[in-house]
Amino acid sequence: MGLLDFLKPRDKTTSVHVAYLSIVKQARRPELYATGGAPDNFDGRFDMMALHVHLVLRRLRALGMGRSDIGQDLFDLFFKDMDQAMREAGVGDMGVGKKVQKMVEAFYGRASAYDEVLDALPDTNREDMASGIYDILSRNLYPDAALSAQHEMVLTALASYVLGLETHLADVTLDEILSGLGFEAAPIPRVAHG
Repeated sequence: MGLLDFLKPRDKTTSVHVAYLSIVKQARRPELYATGGAPDNFDGRFDMMALHVHLVLRRLRALGMGRSDIGQDLFDLFFKDMDQAMREAGVGDMGVGKKVQKMVEAFYGRASAYDEVLDALPDTNREDMASGIYDILSRNLYPDAALSAQHEMVLTALASYVLGLETHLADVTLDEILSGLGFEAAPIPRVAHG
């Protein structure tokens, strides 16, 4: 199987589509894109989608479904969606494959970084974990920018949200994920504006 073979058509169950749409809805919450949060552009949306897809894939892994068709189908839908978004933005056919390949690599890099922090539970205190998540968010969302006080405040709130969402998803069942209810009663990013 080649790196981009996931772009080949394959029947997906309706429930995986429903689950994916719930991830999209959660990852597009306006609070995530508040001033100082994720930039509301292609890169920022990719980062928020990658984060939420990864957190659901972590939960599937914990449920023993990590390498199942369900997890693969969610991953495939995410990158098919990114492929389509690039085409709609005018990226030519010749450039899309290379860009998607870079996005897959970026996803795995982010997933590995998040796992390193989140897998430290329960040995690491919440404050240290929040700091680790903050570092990942800041380097991915604002790699070249000096962060303002507003950025720092919002990124701190986003880091807390990520930890809360990880805790929330730990109690979500496979049926809830597949029925699109995995994010019901999930934490909401609490962003204070200063």
